[in-house]
Amino acid sequence: MITLSHMITEDLVSHLDVPLRVMCIDDNALLIDALERRLALEPGMNVVNRVENLADAVDCVVERAPSIVMLDIHLPDGHDALNILSGIVARAPASRVIIFTGHPTHELAVNALAAGAWGFVSKGTAVDRVIRAIRAVAIGEVVVENDEH
Repeated sequence: MITLSHMITEDLVSHLDVPLRVMCIDDNALLIDALERRLALEPGMNVVNRVENLADAVDCVVERAPSIVMLDIHLPDGHDALNILSGIVARAPASRVIIFTGHPTHELAVNALAAGAWGFVSKGTAVDRVIRAIRAVAIGEVVVENDEH
C-alpha cells in the first residue's frame, strides 16, 4: 500500500482561504452520488458538478474552473482519461486533478503523475482519507493513496 507521503494536519487543511470547488468526471453514478453527498457536508467544499458528456470534459473544467477534479482513469466508450488529464493541464492549469480509480496499479499511478495529476486515489480508500487527499492536493501536496495488494 502506498499512502500519503506525510500527514497533513487537519488544522492546516481546514483553514484554506477559499472554498474548494470539486468536480467529478466518472461514469459510476452511484459512487459519485455518494462522494458528492459526503463532500457537500464538508466545511469549505463545494461540489461544482459532475461531467456526464466525456467529450466535453475539458471544456467543462475550463468553464467551471474547479479547484479539484476527481477523474476516473477507466472511462467508457474509448475515452482516454490521460488525454482528458493532458487537456486539463494545458487549458485549466489552476485545476488540480486527482485520478480516482477502482483499478489502482503502480504503473497507472506513475503514468498519471507523469501526465500532470496531483493525486492518485483508489476508490477503495476510506472516504475520510479521500477528503484529506483532496485538501492536501489543494494546498500543493502530491498524494498517492493506493490500496493495491
